[in-house]
Amino acid sequence: MSSLLEMSAEYRKALYSKFTIIGHFNFLEFDENFSLLEEHLAKIKKDQFSSADRIIIEHMDTDFYLPDFPYGFSLYNLITAFVTVDIPLFTLLLFTNHFGIEKELELLLAAHDQFDRPTVISSFISTLHYSSEYENHNINTDAIEVPGIAMMGAGRVHRDVLASFINNNNLLDVIATAYHNK
Repeated sequence: MSSLLEMSAEYRKALYSKFTIIGHFNFLEFDENFSLLEEHLAKIKKDQFSSADRIIIEHMDTDFYLPDFPYGFSLYNLITAFVTVDIPLFTLLLFTNHFGIEKELELLLAAHDQFDRPTVISSFISTLHYSSEYENHNINTDAIEVPGIAMMGAGRVHRDVLASFINNNNLLDVIATAYHNK
């Protein structure tokens, strides 16, 4: 089980009591390296899966979309990893804050066996909802003197694209930008 999990303890308890959880991962662990997911999946692959076996993937983040690509690029890579390792898709339990992702899965899996589909649980409830560290901040937007954006932390496709757009359009003097901790 991952140390980056965002699923609340209550959700985890309910799912672990209903299913046999054979893997539990946060999407952020591999969203830049799907071969890492394939390695994880290969380690837990069985010759035969029971109907109760599940692999939880917590997808509590946005996806990246290309023009004329009807589903998220990372969702496509996630499904491709399961197919590549030859693990049935019914074992995938996708816990997400992306409401409507089922429509993307329908398009992505149109040619796939209709009975071998992931289970999707859409929820905004995560450990953040129970965190004592969370504080609501009232911001006076009229006091903003310079627009800015912070894209800190690990490199992510959407951050890379936005930083490139800002840079390529000479907006760095107009928008204060923090990118990759710089």
